[in-house]
Amino acid sequence: MSSTGETNDVIDLSQSEPEYDPQPETPSGSKGNDLKPIDRLTEMPDDILSCILSFLTIRDSVKARILSRRWRYICPRMLNLDFDLHTVLGINYKARYSNGDLDLSWEDKSKFVTGVDQFLELYNGQKLDSLRICFCLGNEYAGYVDRWIRFAIIMKTEKLDLDFSASPESQSNNLYDFPCQLLPQGDSSQLKYLCLKSCNLGPTPNLVSRLISLKSLDLEHVPLNQSCADSILSSCLNLEWLRLKNSILPETLCIHGPSLHLKILIVHECYGVEKFEISSIGLTTFEYIGKVKNFSFLDVPRLEKVHIRFMVAYERGTQYMFNGIANDLPRLQTLSLVLTTDEVLPIPARITRFNSLKQLELFVMVSSDFNLLSLTSLLNASPLLQKLHLSLHTGRSRGRRIEQQYSKHVHFELKEVEVHGFLGRSNEMELAIYLLKNAVSLERMILSTQKRLYHGGGKWTSSRCPWFEWQRKKACAYDLLQKKKVNSHTELLFL
Repeated sequence: MSSTGETNDVIDLSQSEPEYDPQPETPSGSKGNDLKPIDRLTEMPDDILSCILSFLTIRDSVKARILSRRWRYICPRMLNLDFDLHTVLGINYKARYSNGDLDLSWEDKSKFVTGVDQFLELYNGQKLDSLRICFCLGNEYAGYVDRWIRFAIIMKTEKLDLDFSASPESQSNNLYDFPCQLLPQGDSSQLKYLCLKSCNLGPTPNLVSRLISLKSLDLEHVPLNQSCADSILSSCLNLEWLRLKNSILPETLCIHGPSLHLKILIVHECYGVEKFEISSIGLTTFEYIGKVKNFSFLDVPRLEKVHIRFMVAYERGTQYMFNGIANDLPRLQTLSLVLTTDEVLPIPARITRFNSLKQLELFVMVSSDFNLLSLTSLLNASPLLQKLHLSLHTGRSRGRRIEQQYSKHVHFELKEVEVHGFLGRSNEMELAIYLLKNAVSLERMILSTQKRLYHGGGKWTSSRCPWFEWQRKKACAYDLLQKKKVNSHTELLFL
């Protein structure tokens, strides 16, 4: 039994005896006590039974197949297979993690690999869209994992996700070596998306022909040196999306290649690297979360969207956010910044002009001493700005608020303002009034109590902020803001 009170046994099809084996219908002349139940379900064709099982979870479908000899070799036709603690062992990982029980025994791992093997041996589908394995396994289980990868290749799987971390604390020194040599060469490969967590990925012979089909590569806790990075990037000729997360990287990481078609690059809290050199003529989006580094954008003519969140930024990070980015990327059209009380704020009075910026997304840790009107410095430096999205979060105060006068500018292009985490506090009302007075072309202002946070890679979380005092003040705030509109056609929405 696990710590959550759930059994974590694997249903062993090779040993289980059928609990119920229906017999044919007894002739009508037999006595009543000799009658056998008529089981119409098992008389159905295999295709229909397989379809029925496909509506169950992997674990429940295995249980169903031990009901009778008729069901024993019926396999659900699932296009997406997901094997993890819950689907194979029946363990609620979140409950187990909250109890501090993170260790997986050798017996747990043995049952897991046996369970996956049993299911895949009976799988009789013609194709598989995705295969995901999420369990703490190291290179000592390479024989099993290699076999699962071969299965995915035979099934022409387009998405392969191997997550061997299982929990943040369970990092193994014996990382699984992903076998690139098992991937088919040339156009025969159907693999489009590859996600590896807590694995080693190294160059192998004929790597170019084996990774040519990849469009998306997601690497987390995958150590890379520059030679390995060069080999991978030069091999993935159709790669469009690349994420590097929590990985050890070389001191200078060069993302370039004459045949590189990369469109989206995400770097999230990686270690060892101090400088990024990026050259990709097709790159449109760059996201960075981590400590302040040196960035060199050599040839990125299409780069239009950047998200930056500096951890432990201080003055160096502040200067790059408000001056370096505009100099490095003059064609930038969408900028997303996370501004924190201790590390980035206050916003400097002088900001380099963003000549092409059309959309600005700001995630601000607001403290009682921070004046939201200081954000207008960014607006003043963005003459072509059309959309302003602002997400407010509570931050730690650094002391008394310093009153300061901010110059007023008319914003001719600003058409849309969206503020999340808005509770009608004086700081927030001042900014809303300023925008209503100075954005002469404003079409819509949305003020929402819902808090939103961007985690990178297109993933958002949101939460409602219940503040009962705001419900009482809401009508008064709405009337006040309506009176401050310089453009009578501006639509004001409270959500």
